[in-house]
Amino acid sequence: MKNLKRAVIIGGGIGGLTLALALRKKGVEAKVFEKYDHFQQHRTGFLIWTYAIKVLQGLDVDVDRVGAPLEVFEVYGRKGQPLTEMPIGTVSREMGADSYEINRRALIEMMSEMVGPDLAAGKNCISVESFEDRAVAHFEDGSSAEGDVVIGCDGANSTVRKFIHENAELNMFNAGGWIAIMDQHPPDLKPNRHMDFWEPGIKAGVADIGNGEARWYVGMNGALPNPDRSIKEQIVEAVPVLPQVIQQCLDLTDEKEMVPVMGGDLLALKPWLKGRVLIMGDAAHATSPYAGMGACAAIADAGHLAELTGACTDITEMFQRFQDDRKPITDGIIEESRDSLDMSAGSSKIKNWFRDLKMQHIPDKAMHKIVADMVNGN
Repeated sequence: MKNLKRAVIIGGGIGGLTLALALRKKGVEAKVFEKYDHFQQHRTGFLIWTYAIKVLQGLDVDVDRVGAPLEVFEVYGRKGQPLTEMPIGTVSREMGADSYEINRRALIEMMSEMVGPDLAAGKNCISVESFEDRAVAHFEDGSSAEGDVVIGCDGANSTVRKFIHENAELNMFNAGGWIAIMDQHPPDLKPNRHMDFWEPGIKAGVADIGNGEARWYVGMNGALPNPDRSIKEQIVEAVPVLPQVIQQCLDLTDEKEMVPVMGGDLLALKPWLKGRVLIMGDAAHATSPYAGMGACAAIADAGHLAELTGACTDITEMFQRFQDDRKPITDGIIEESRDSLDMSAGSSKIKNWFRDLKMQHIPDKAMHKIVADMVNGN
C-alpha cells in the first residue's frame, strides 16, 4: 500500500506491540507510544490460544521464554468435584501450534525489547486528529507524533476511542475478583495443567505458566472486591467450597501481589474508524475475562490488520475491511464471555446441576470439537 508508510500506535500493551512487529514485517514504519514510563508493577498472566500463538510465532516471539504449553484443562463443578479434562495440548497441536499459559508482564517486556527504539514510554496521549493526508497524536508533555494513520491500541479506557465515540462507556457488571502470579507452584498443581473451579457465584482457577511460576484467579459473579478488607478473607468467605489448591495459592501469595479486576465490556460498538484513525483490541471491543479471549483477540486484530496492508489499495479500504472482518468475530467473543460468566459462575442450583451432569458425559468427538473451537477462537 503506497500511502501507508508510517503508523503511529497508541498503547504499548500486547495489541500495540504485536501490531508494531507485524507492520514492521510488512515494511511499514511503526512507532509505539505508551502512557506509562515503566512496566506494570503487578505481574499477571493469561491463556493464549493456538490461533493467537501462531501470530506471535510468525513474528518470532519466543513464547517458550515467558510461558508453558497447556496440555490439560481440568474443570471442577459446583461442589468442587471433578467434571472433565479437556485435551488442549493434543488438539492445539493438531491445529498447528500449542496453546500457552503466559506471564503477561514478561511477554510485554520481551516484546518491548523486540520493538526497541520504536517504543516511546511515558507518552500519555490526550487527543488525536485526522486530516486528508495524515493523522496526528498529541501528548500530555506538549509533543505530538504524525503518521499516515493513528491506531488506538490503548485499552478499555481508550483516549483514541473518544475521537470516534466521545461518550462511549464500558458496560460494567456486578462482577469482579483478583488475579496474581506466584514464583512457585502450589503442591496440588501438576505441570502444564490448568485447574478451573465452577461454583455458585464463583469462578476460580490456577495454571502452570512455566519457569517455576503459576498464575491464579478468583472471580465473583454478583459482588465486587472491597479495597478496605483483607483479600484473603473475602475469598475464603465468597468461595462456597474452597479448593485445597486455591487455599495453597492464598498461602503462597502476599496480598500486595493480588491485582483487583472488574468485569465490563463494549458489545456492538461501531464504527471503529474515522478518517485516518482506527481503534482495535480492547479500545474497540473490550471484553470481560470470563472467556479468556481478550488478549487473543487483540493479537488476532494486529495480525489481520497487518495482512490487509498487502490486500488493500488505500487506507480507507483497509480500515473498512478490518472492521467488516473482525467485528462479527469480536462481537461473538464478547457474547461468549457473557455466557461463560453465567455458565461457570451462575447461582442457579438447577442450571449448575444440569451443567455438571452434561460436562461429565461429553462424548470424545464432541469434546474434540469443543476444544478445537476454543483453540481456533471460534
